[in-house]
Amino acid sequence: MKQNKTGGNLSKGQSKNTAKSWKDKAQERAKENRSLKKRNAELVSSRNLWKKKYQSGLLLPPKGLSLDSSKAKHHQYNLWFVLLLIEMQKYGGMSLRGCRHCVGTMLLILDLGCRIPSHNSIRNWLCKSGYCRVKTGQEQGGIYVIYVDESIVFGSEKVLLILGIRLENIPTDRAHQDMEVLYVGFSTEWKAEHIEAELSKIALNKQILYVVSDEGTNLRKAYLSCKYTHIEDCTHILANHLKRIYGEDETFEDYRKLIGKCRQDWNLSKEKSQYMPPSMRGKMRFANIFPCVDWAEKCLNNWQTLTPTIQQSLKFLKDNQVFIEELIQIEKAFKQTCEILKNDGFGIDQNKRILEKLTELSLDKKSGIFIENIKQYLENLSQKSQELNQKHLLCSSDIIESFFGKFKQKINPNSRSGLTEFIFTIANFTKPFTQNEVKSALESVKVKDLKQLRNKAKPTWKSP
Repeated sequence: MKQNKTGGNLSKGQSKNTAKSWKDKAQERAKENRSLKKRNAELVSSRNLWKKKYQSGLLLPPKGLSLDSSKAKHHQYNLWFVLLLIEMQKYGGMSLRGCRHCVGTMLLILDLGCRIPSHNSIRNWLCKSGYCRVKTGQEQGGIYVIYVDESIVFGSEKVLLILGIRLENIPTDRAHQDMEVLYVGFSTEWKAEHIEAELSKIALNKQILYVVSDEGTNLRKAYLSCKYTHIEDCTHILANHLKRIYGEDETFEDYRKLIGKCRQDWNLSKEKSQYMPPSMRGKMRFANIFPCVDWAEKCLNNWQTLTPTIQQSLKFLKDNQVFIEELIQIEKAFKQTCEILKNDGFGIDQNKRILEKLTELSLDKKSGIFIENIKQYLENLSQKSQELNQKHLLCSSDIIESFFGKFKQKINPNSRSGLTEFIFTIANFTKPFTQNEVKSALESVKVKDLKQLRNKAKPTWKSP
């Protein structure tokens, strides 16, 4: 019997092999490849179509909107766009990336055809504009009233800031106007001779009429050496008078410690947290004492509405009620005086208004001493007003504190690199920029020069 080529007949009941042959598999694979290639061509065509529409949209502004297309030399962004970002970033606590995303959202909503710059580009624009404004302010001449102060920002690095306002630009209806940044720099220390050197540079092009600042020892020594009239800041000088009155007062120290203990005990209490007293700063606490006075006055006026538990915890307010009423009268004198001097400056009318308000207060021993100190300060201002032949004096340095506060919102306090060329952006907090000013800054200041500018802002002083 002839045998089968496959090696014998199939056993009874064995199923037949129905697996696809390699040819069928190859055909199916080829069909799948053709389908994928067709789909890929459709996606490429669709992508190119949308890309073309997007690029054409960048070239066409939206209907009814006309924007200036002028640019600074060697810059790709329009001046109006750079100006918009600079003005947006300088207000509030907006970061560079936050400013970038806000502008991107605005461009999307308004359908404006503009690329969104990186945060580094925005930073460069800010540094260039700030430095150019400082340089321009130093070159201008005229009679100026200047503000000087230093602030600790990063560890031992202190920022020295000098602001100025032209004499003819000082308004008579309010104490402050847009300032010019005449100098900004930082160093590990600012001695009197260092401040004197910077003031002397400013005096080369400007006549300094008088200086408004606090009573820092190094500042006063520099003014005395330069023979400049010093107008003491009203807030600082009145706070120093309070310090002399209550600095070593046992009742005040006990009151301060009881407030601190109350805050410590109520810190995690849901029931008592609403009655918690405000914090009292260690440094300059006499300039920030009045929130605690207001809190104590409110608690005493609403004593009957407090629960027995709260009354027991705040029993020290009742025990020191006479002392608190004394502080309330001092607070009224302090705030009424500073409100007039800060808003209107000092003059004959302001002096008269302050004295009238002081006569309306009920006095005891310490509040009487404080009011006499206020009158001596007003007499000092009157004398300096006559010496300077000025009917109106500026006597509040809150504007320079505002500059420091805004700058501290813009920087990272944990940065290891310390202060950088970003310090020049302090000058951006003054009056709004113009397109011509931005164009001049972008074209005259180079990115490679920013590091050198930073080194100029950080002088290395040698001890004499």
